[in-house]
Amino acid sequence: MVNWIGLGRAMSRLSVSTYVEFHQATNHTFDPYMPIVVVGALLDGIVLTILSRGIHSLSGELAIAGSVCYAAVLAIALATNVRINKQVARWSVQSPPDDWTLIRASWVRFHIVRTLFSLPALACYILACLVSR
Repeated sequence: MVNWIGLGRAMSRLSVSTYVEFHQATNHTFDPYMPIVVVGALLDGIVLTILSRGIHSLSGELAIAGSVCYAAVLAIALATNVRINKQVARWSVQSPPDDWTLIRASWVRFHIVRTLFSLPALACYILACLVSR
């Protein structure tokens, strides 16, 4: 998680050409598997809920809370970061739009927000497993 927040900080310090090139490269790398990871994490919460001692048990409630957090991660990503990724994918390294710094700042801001939602999600999943033992 710290790495993901660090990524946002690092991206905000890059020059325009380096930023565009880096963002396009990371999109190419992450786009194929990020939906699988995030949707998989959401589905894991559903499985944890089913396997818990019931939805009204502590483990069930933690699994549901984690699922809600991962649903927020997915909603944030689809509404903001994925849209911006598609926009950046069309940019020229030599001539990005004039407002590229605003777009970058928006991507970084929402990247950090979705990462911060994933932290309690993971904690809820771990706790749900521990309390169900």
